[in-house]
Amino acid sequence: MTITRRDAIKTLVISVGGSSLLSACGGQVSLEALAPTPVPRFYSEHEMAVLSRVSDLLLPRTETPGALDSGVPGLLDRLMAEWANVETQADHRAALTGLTSRLETLTGGDFLGASDQVARQSLTDVDDAEFSGDQLDGYRELKGLITEVYFATEAGADERGWDPAPGRWDPCVDRS
Repeated sequence: MTITRRDAIKTLVISVGGSSLLSACGGQVSLEALAPTPVPRFYSEHEMAVLSRVSDLLLPRTETPGALDSGVPGLLDRLMAEWANVETQADHRAALTGLTSRLETLTGGDFLGASDQVARQSLTDVDDAEFSGDQLDGYRELKGLITEVYFATEAGADERGWDPAPGRWDPCVDRS
C-alpha cells in the first residue's frame, strides 16, 4: 500500500494534535472525513460564510496559501458532519454563534460586509478580550481547530517546513 504525503500529514495530526478532538468526536477515525465537500453539510450558508471570513483573517494568503486556499472551512464542515458527536457539534455551533454575535456587534451589525480592516480589527478585539479575561465560550477551541485543520493540509505542512523524508535518500546502497 502506498501512502501519500497528504495522508501522512493527516495521520500525524490525528495522532498528535487531533487526539483531544477525536476523543470528543467519539474516537472513530476515517481519513476520508478530512476531504472537503462542495456543499456544506453541517454549517448553514451564513455560518460557512462567517467561518470562511474568520479563517481567512486568522490565516490569510501571503507568499504561501492561506486557510481559504487550503479549504479549511470545507474540511471543518466535513469534520463536524462526519466525526463530531452531538455534544461536540452543539458546542462548536454555540462557539461559532457566540463569535458571530460578538463580531456583528463590533462591526456595527455587518461582519461579512465590513471592510477587511474593520473585520480584522474586530477579530483582534475579540482575541485581545479573550486572552485578557473576558472569555467567549469556545473561541479558543474554534481558533485552535481552524489552525490545526490548516496545518493538516499540504499547504500548512509546507509552511511549517515538514519534510516527508528527512536526510539524504540514496537508492544505490551496497548491501554487502
